[in-house]
Amino acid sequence: MSESRSSAAVLAVSGNYSVIQLEGRRYPAAALQGDSLKSLHEVVEELSENLRSGDLDDAKFALEEIQTVVSSLKGVYEEALAGAGITLPYVD
Repeated sequence: MSESRSSAAVLAVSGNYSVIQLEGRRYPAAALQGDSLKSLHEVVEELSENLRSGDLDDAKFALEEIQTVVSSLKGVYEEALAGAGITLPYVD
């Protein structure tokens, strides 16, 4: 990691998610707490194992959990950008 320091503006905080505008970046970043990141990683690993073993019922459950987390983070991101008057970096 770089040793240089830069500032960031917090645009939104919602539960375990936040949206931050890093200095020098055109678009804000979406962030999640470290424990939430670890949990998401565990579910992705679980999905991978379920698919390898052919357990499609558990794989479906894991995928739905991942979709819920990513959708929630995306919602917080989009709300924050709308509130700050920033256009999305993608077409939805």
